[in-house]
Amino acid sequence: KTKSYAMLDENTRMLQLGAVVFDASTFEIWGTLLNGGQLYVVSHDTILDASKLKQAIDKYRVNTMFMTTALFNQYSQQEIGVFASLKELLVGGDVLSVPHVNRVLKEYPQLRLANIYGPTENTTFSTIYDITEPQTQAIPIGRPIDHSTAYVVNRSLKLQPIGAWGELIVGGDGVGRGYLNRPELTAEKFIKSPFRSGEYCYRTGDLVRWRAD
Repeated sequence: KTKSYAMLDENTRMLQLGAVVFDASTFEIWGTLLNGGQLYVVSHDTILDASKLKQAIDKYRVNTMFMTTALFNQYSQQEIGVFASLKELLVGGDVLSVPHVNRVLKEYPQLRLANIYGPTENTTFSTIYDITEPQTQAIPIGRPIDHSTAYVVNRSLKLQPIGAWGELIVGGDGVGRGYLNRPELTAEKFIKSPFRSGEYCYRTGDLVRWRAD
């Protein structure tokens, strides 16, 4: 149980949008139920139909959701009213669009909107950035959530200074131990942490940099 990226408790009313084969569903299902909240499951057709989705959100009084970036962009452009009654919305899976984010923030300033990042190999999420004001440049992926770590390294796995680009490697309780029947790829991507004893890390391959703030 953690408060670092989602306020999950007995008042949570989560609508599950992720398929069970998508790792985000582990957050939707277990994050909700293990904290005493209520989880609502709807059909795939409902998720892709703005009118039906809005009806489901209203019917079940949903207040919390995770949504992929593509779906968020679609609804913020076509049917922004989908977000009207939500208190908390986590968005991730791809780079967020500044115009779409700003449109939703302007329409629903009471909404807690966050950019969430995390590869499946570090289930479910690794970092989060709360978007509290209109954005003018690329939206950061934020800082590590509780029980997770993030390092920006060079090719020698040495830490990069603030502002310098490098590969993101993530660690913590959610890191897997490898790929099934892929020993070479496992050895390449899952490594012992160079910075913390007993920790395993996953090499994401993503290029990032720490901002000054």
